[in-house]
Amino acid sequence: MSRTEPLKPVYWIHGEDRAKVDTAVRRLASRVEAEGGMPAERFEGTEVTAGEVRAACEALSFGGTRLVLVRRADQWKAADVEPLIEYLADPVPTTCLALVGEGGPTPRMLAAVEAVGQVLTYGPPPATRGNEKARAAWFREFVQAEVRKRGGTIRAALADEVVRRAGRAGTDAGHLANEAAKLALAAGDGPVEPAHVEALVIADPEARAFLLGDLIVAGDSRAAQDLLADLAAGSDTTEPIVIQRMLARHFRGIAVAQSPGASPGDVERITGLKGYPATKAMDHARTAAPGAGEWCVARLADLEIDLRVSALASLGSSRGDGGRLVLEMGVRDLIAACRGRGGQPVR
Repeated sequence: MSRTEPLKPVYWIHGEDRAKVDTAVRRLASRVEAEGGMPAERFEGTEVTAGEVRAACEALSFGGTRLVLVRRADQWKAADVEPLIEYLADPVPTTCLALVGEGGPTPRMLAAVEAVGQVLTYGPPPATRGNEKARAAWFREFVQAEVRKRGGTIRAALADEVVRRAGRAGTDAGHLANEAAKLALAAGDGPVEPAHVEALVIADPEARAFLLGDLIVAGDSRAAQDLLADLAAGSDTTEPIVIQRMLARHFRGIAVAQSPGASPGDVERITGLKGYPATKAMDHARTAAPGAGEWCVARLADLEIDLRVSALASLGSSRGDGGRLVLEMGVRDLIAACRGRGGQPVR
């Protein structure tokens, strides 16, 4: 969207990098006003039909270029957008239509937009959805690019660590850009070092819970127990009940994903998991033994009771020793279940 080019009749602005999407929308609105247009007419795709938006686009303009701005346009289904596809075959020259959302347009809508306007994408390409490896590579390269913009460098492995420590926020490009800025400033003229990441990027407990889930499903008992010890030590301690809750939420997703014919949408709708957590649950559902998700949900329910009232939870010479023992026993059972050796949840 160059200021040296005339405004196009339509823009589809989308992507997971919400900060850049919002910046692009603000710049477009500012440009329309700077060129003598009126403030944007704003709509929500969940509240109006594409036909109503078309009517707004075709209304007479008495103040230069009009900007019709529709957020959450990606919520419309393929059949819903037919009025706009017809409109874009002969758009009103004095109207600029901006369609905004996280997702991209339907195939026919994409063709209609590209014929007369422009599609602007910010964040991982839509093709990476459901492809964890491709998404991880995009976010790694994004962190490296953001550090370079500020005159620094960061190794690929260390950029991966930044994304991992950020947890769910590691799939928010705006958050990662802030983390990259902090690291570049701290490193100064030198490269970003592990000590900078350790000191400045706060580890999200949920990120480590996902890593623990990886180890449980993979059956890596030693690494899982080592991670539990790490979670229990140092200044960044995570309470056993917090870990139990995170694992319970994740394994509910796995249980749903292991149901016959389940889709990522089912996981999101039933469990509330969104984006990366839902994708991770689908991945683990394919790796774990059949029925392991449901068994683990039951075992984690028992584990919560054990952490709250079991005599085992009060054992040990220091606070938390018993809870960690109960958690370790629970993780042992989860690993066995994911390997296909689960029996009945025990108390």
